[in-house]
Amino acid sequence: MNFKKLKSTGLSLVVPLLLLISSLIIVMSKVERPTALIQTGVEWMEVGILALAMTAIIITGGIDLSIASIVALSVVTAGILFDQFAWSFPEAASAAVAVGMLAGGVNGLAVVNGLSPLIVTLATMALYSGLALSIAPEAGIQMPLSLEDQIYFGKWPAQYFVFAGLLLIATIGLHRTRLGRTCFYLGENAVATKYVALPDRKVLLGVYFLSGLLAGIVAVMYVMSRTTAIAIAHQGVELKVIACVVVGGTLITGGHGSIGRTFLGLCVMASLDICLDLMANDYFWMDARVKMIVMGLLVVAIAVWNQWLARRLN
Repeated sequence: MNFKKLKSTGLSLVVPLLLLISSLIIVMSKVERPTALIQTGVEWMEVGILALAMTAIIITGGIDLSIASIVALSVVTAGILFDQFAWSFPEAASAAVAVGMLAGGVNGLAVVNGLSPLIVTLATMALYSGLALSIAPEAGIQMPLSLEDQIYFGKWPAQYFVFAGLLLIATIGLHRTRLGRTCFYLGENAVATKYVALPDRKVLLGVYFLSGLLAGIVAVMYVMSRTTAIAIAHQGVELKVIACVVVGGTLITGGHGSIGRTFLGLCVMASLDICLDLMANDYFWMDARVKMIVMGLLVVAIAVWNQWLARRLN
């Protein structure tokens, strides 16, 4: 059994690693100053932060389609409180994180009470996005330019350090604690988990609560680094987040995955995104639409590959 699991793990890593190596070779051959990519990676660090919570959620057999809408609602909250209610930025930022936690908690409560995660988060995706669009000016809210200076540590934006810290915490929490292991048990057999005295309801509520918390943190960093609060912040980013988790090898059906695999998926998606952007300079047909098609097909192909391996080798 262990041999089969080891074989499945090795085979599932082949495609992501080949994609990562090939895209990195292309990127490094076309970029004269690698440090110029630091700013390009900021958005992907934010995607990576959100992907940490999404990994735990998907391992439980769930999904969170509302994560980008929670970011947008938290972004708008910070902007409105700062601009129209004259709150200090630390106060507005704290409120934005609290809104993210509340929104994630609402998702968690609905899932714990038996509703489908897909239906719940699809509904709240529309709800939170609608709220953000309703309360924010269409043109957005301009924030002080001084905020951008405060989010840098030398040449590096804070997103890199926050992601690195959360990556370590998530690895320990998911793979070295009882609550983390319960995520896997839920994904493998949620019914059986109810009868073995595991904190299944607490874990389900916790992973969606965590998703909202991280969305709030990302929202604060978004406002600081872009110096604007706009209702379409990170619109559609939930697809990138899910893609990172799936491309890394976490099964979309739950029960199998890891934070390390999600980190690999993030590296693959980020390097491939940059690679395709650079190739657009050489090939006129390589526009944004083609890039979306390529990345979409990639995610589907890897998801099918992982599911086939799981059925074949288990």
